[in-house]
Amino acid sequence: MTDMVTLIAKTTPLERELKTASRTVQETDLPRLGELYFTAYDAGMAGDSLEVALADIQASMAGKYGLFLPEASHVALDDDGRIVAAVLVVERAIGDDTPDAPFIIELITDRGHRRQGLAEDLVLATLDTLFNDGQKDVALRVEASNSAALALYLSLDFHRWAPEEEEED
Repeated sequence: MTDMVTLIAKTTPLERELKTASRTVQETDLPRLGELYFTAYDAGMAGDSLEVALADIQASMAGKYGLFLPEASHVALDDDGRIVAAVLVVERAIGDDTPDAPFIIELITDRGHRRQGLAEDLVLATLDTLFNDGQKDVALRVEASNSAALALYLSLDFHRWAPEEEEED
Protein backbone atom coordinates (compact mmCIF):
# COMPACT_ATOMS: atom_id res chain seq x y z
CA MET A 1 0.00 0.00 0.00
CA THR A 2 1.13 3.51 -0.78
CA ASP A 3 1.87 5.83 2.12
CA MET A 4 -0.48 8.79 1.78
CA VAL A 5 -0.28 12.15 3.50
CA THR A 6 -3.32 14.34 4.10
CA LEU A 7 -2.63 18.04 3.72
CA ILE A 8 -4.82 21.06 4.47
CA ALA A 9 -4.57 24.78 3.72
CA LYS A 10 -6.55 27.94 4.33
CA THR A 11 -8.41 29.21 1.30
CA THR A 12 -7.25 32.58 0.04
CA PRO A 13 -8.23 35.16 -2.54
CA LEU A 14 -6.02 35.50 -5.61
CA GLU A 15 -3.14 37.84 -4.99
CA ARG A 16 -1.80 37.80 -8.54
CA GLU A 17 -3.08 37.29 -12.03
CA LEU A 18 -2.84 33.67 -13.14
CA LYS A 19 -0.42 32.94 -15.97
CA THR A 20 -2.60 30.08 -17.18
CA ALA A 21 -5.72 30.31 -19.31
CA SER A 22 -8.32 28.38 -17.36
CA ARG A 23 -12.02 27.90 -16.73
CA THR A 24 -14.28 25.77 -14.58
CA VAL A 25 -14.92 22.15 -15.46
CA GLN A 26 -17.87 21.40 -17.74
CA GLU A 27 -19.65 18.13 -18.31
CA THR A 28 -18.49 18.17 -21.94
CA ASP A 29 -14.89 17.96 -20.66
CA LEU A 30 -15.40 14.37 -19.55
CA PRO A 31 -13.78 12.61 -22.56
CA ARG A 32 -10.65 14.79 -22.41
CA LEU A 33 -10.43 14.51 -18.61
CA GLY A 34 -10.54 10.72 -18.89
CA GLU A 35 -7.80 10.78 -21.52
CA LEU A 36 -5.70 13.20 -19.48
CA TYR A 37 -6.14 11.07 -16.34
CA PHE A 38 -5.10 7.91 -18.19
CA THR A 39 -2.06 9.36 -19.96
CA ALA A 40 -0.70 11.59 -17.19
CA TYR A 41 0.17 8.70 -14.87
CA ASP A 42 2.41 5.68 -15.21
CA ALA A 43 0.79 2.60 -16.76
CA GLY A 44 -1.87 1.08 -14.54
CA MET A 45 -2.11 3.98 -12.08
CA ALA A 46 -5.37 5.32 -13.54
CA GLY A 47 -6.68 1.91 -14.60
CA ASP A 48 -5.79 -0.68 -17.17
CA SER A 49 -7.41 1.13 -20.09
CA LEU A 50 -8.64 4.48 -21.27
CA GLU A 51 -12.21 3.22 -20.77
CA VAL A 52 -11.52 2.41 -17.10
CA ALA A 53 -9.92 5.82 -16.54
CA LEU A 54 -12.82 7.56 -18.24
CA ALA A 55 -15.30 5.61 -16.10
CA ASP A 56 -13.42 6.65 -12.95
CA ILE A 57 -13.50 10.33 -13.92
CA GLN A 58 -17.19 10.00 -14.77
CA ALA A 59 -17.83 8.34 -11.39
CA SER A 60 -15.85 11.12 -9.69
CA MET A 61 -18.07 13.75 -11.29
CA ALA A 62 -21.15 11.70 -10.30
CA GLY A 63 -20.19 11.69 -6.61
CA LYS A 64 -18.14 8.53 -6.07
CA TYR A 65 -15.62 10.45 -3.93
CA GLY A 66 -17.99 13.10 -2.59
CA LEU A 67 -20.31 15.74 -4.04
CA PHE A 68 -18.45 17.08 -7.08
CA LEU A 69 -17.95 20.86 -7.14
CA PRO A 70 -17.66 21.92 -10.80
CA GLU A 71 -17.42 25.60 -9.82
CA ALA A 72 -14.30 24.87 -7.71
CA SER A 73 -12.82 22.46 -10.27
CA HIS A 74 -10.77 24.07 -13.01
CA VAL A 75 -9.04 23.10 -16.24
CA ALA A 76 -5.97 24.72 -17.80
CA LEU A 77 -6.02 25.28 -21.53
CA ASP A 78 -3.22 25.43 -24.06
CA ASP A 79 -3.09 28.02 -26.87
CA ASP A 80 -5.47 25.87 -28.93
CA GLY A 81 -8.04 25.64 -26.12
CA ARG A 82 -7.20 22.00 -25.36
CA ILE A 83 -7.29 20.88 -21.72
CA VAL A 84 -3.75 20.19 -20.51
CA ALA A 85 -4.30 20.12 -16.74
CA ALA A 86 -7.19 19.82 -14.31
CA VAL A 87 -8.04 20.05 -10.63
CA LEU A 88 -11.14 18.19 -9.45
CA VAL A 89 -12.76 19.12 -6.13
CA VAL A 90 -15.50 17.61 -3.99
CA GLU A 91 -17.50 19.23 -1.20
CA ARG A 92 -16.20 16.74 1.39
CA ALA A 93 -14.20 13.56 0.94
CA ILE A 94 -15.96 10.32 1.77
CA GLY A 95 -14.69 8.69 4.94
CA ASP A 96 -13.99 9.54 8.55
CA ASP A 97 -10.25 9.98 8.13
CA THR A 98 -10.36 13.28 6.22
CA PRO A 99 -10.93 16.90 7.22
CA ASP A 100 -14.41 18.39 7.15
CA ALA A 101 -13.50 20.65 4.23
CA PRO A 102 -13.64 20.74 0.44
CA PHE A 103 -11.25 18.15 -0.92
CA ILE A 104 -9.06 18.11 -4.04
CA ILE A 105 -9.50 14.58 -5.35
CA GLU A 106 -7.31 14.98 -8.42
CA LEU A 107 -4.68 17.33 -9.81
CA ILE A 108 -3.57 16.16 -13.25
CA THR A 109 -1.08 17.71 -15.67
CA ASP A 110 -0.37 16.41 -19.16
CA ARG A 111 3.17 15.00 -19.30
CA GLY A 112 4.16 17.43 -22.04
CA HIS A 113 3.03 20.46 -20.03
CA ARG A 114 4.63 19.84 -16.65
CA ARG A 115 6.88 22.33 -14.85
CA GLN A 116 5.06 25.31 -16.39
CA GLY A 117 3.08 26.42 -13.34
CA LEU A 118 -0.22 24.95 -14.50
CA ALA A 119 -0.87 22.94 -11.35
CA GLU A 120 0.01 25.90 -9.14
CA ASP A 121 -2.36 28.18 -11.03
CA LEU A 122 -5.18 25.62 -10.88
CA VAL A 123 -4.78 25.18 -7.12
CA LEU A 124 -4.69 28.97 -6.68
CA ALA A 125 -7.90 29.25 -8.73
CA THR A 126 -9.52 26.62 -6.51
CA LEU A 127 -8.35 28.36 -3.33
CA ASP A 128 -9.85 31.62 -4.63
CA THR A 129 -13.16 30.04 -5.66
CA LEU A 130 -13.56 28.29 -2.31
CA PHE A 131 -12.60 31.45 -0.41
CA ASN A 132 -15.22 33.43 -2.32
CA ASP A 133 -17.77 30.70 -1.54
CA GLY A 134 -17.09 31.16 2.19
CA GLN A 135 -15.04 28.00 2.68
CA LYS A 136 -12.18 28.31 5.17
CA ASP A 137 -10.07 25.28 4.25
CA VAL A 138 -9.29 22.86 1.47
CA ALA A 139 -7.60 19.48 1.83
CA LEU A 140 -6.09 16.73 -0.31
CA ARG A 141 -4.10 13.51 -0.17
CA VAL A 142 -0.78 12.93 -1.82
CA GLU A 143 1.68 10.05 -1.90
CA ALA A 144 4.42 10.67 0.65
CA SER A 145 6.99 9.73 -2.02
CA ASN A 146 5.70 12.30 -4.55
CA SER A 147 8.29 14.98 -3.81
CA ALA A 148 7.24 17.25 -6.69
CA ALA A 149 3.62 17.35 -5.52
CA LEU A 150 4.63 17.81 -1.89
CA ALA A 151 6.91 20.70 -2.85
CA LEU A 152 4.06 22.35 -4.75
CA TYR A 153 1.58 22.00 -1.92
CA LEU A 154 4.03 23.12 0.75
CA SER A 155 4.86 26.20 -1.35
CA LEU A 156 1.13 27.00 -1.31
CA ASP A 157 0.99 26.81 2.52
CA PHE A 158 -0.53 23.36 2.82
CA HIS A 159 0.52 21.49 5.94
CA ARG A 160 0.03 18.01 7.32
CA TRP A 161 -3.45 17.49 8.74
CA ALA A 162 -4.10 15.58 11.93
CA PRO A 163 -7.62 14.69 13.16
CA GLU A 164 -6.85 16.37 16.50
CA GLU A 165 -6.64 19.74 14.72
CA GLU A 166 -10.29 19.55 13.71
CA GLU A 167 -11.43 18.75 17.25
CA GLU A 168 -9.77 21.96 18.47
CA ASP A 169 -11.65 24.20 15.97
